[in-house]
Amino acid sequence: MLDIGSNSAQLQIVDVRPGAPPLPAHAVKEPTLLGEEILPDESISDDGVERDVRAVADAVTAAARHGVDQLYPFATSAVRDAVNREAVVDRVDRVERGVGIRPQFLDGGQEARLTCLAAHRWYGWSAGGCCCSTSAAGRWRSHSAATQARTWRCRCRWAPGG
Repeated sequence: MLDIGSNSAQLQIVDVRPGAPPLPAHAVKEPTLLGEEILPDESISDDGVERDVRAVADAVTAAARHGVDQLYPFATSAVRDAVNREAVVDRVDRVERGVGIRPQFLDGGQEARLTCLAAHRWYGWSAGGCCCSTSAAGRWRSHSAATQARTWRCRCRWAPGG
């Protein structure tokens, strides 16, 4: 799985065998720093797009080096919510200078729910209810697993330096 996020492109390679749980085999994390490249019109700058393509290319190269036969690339909020998201994804998809994969999108609710499921997987279901929040590129989302409550979101602009 390749998670293309606002801070990094993270590749998680797992060994999957029928009847066995997926076992982590290798991880790669390449910086994208897209949160720093969101322009006032909510598009990603050209420098951000190039950094994103390089990070994804490095992750895809690592996947090939490790013999990955199925890659599931997806982009989260920084790319998904950008005004120029199709141009960014097209750039990643282009084979000549890009990396030849087309990332899919998780919506904010899916992203928050998966984060909650991962927290329960980590801590166990006996941990009780949880509320998971994700923050990226000035957007915040939260999801409650205790009640399966609707995901809510708010948009924030963070001031540089804190």
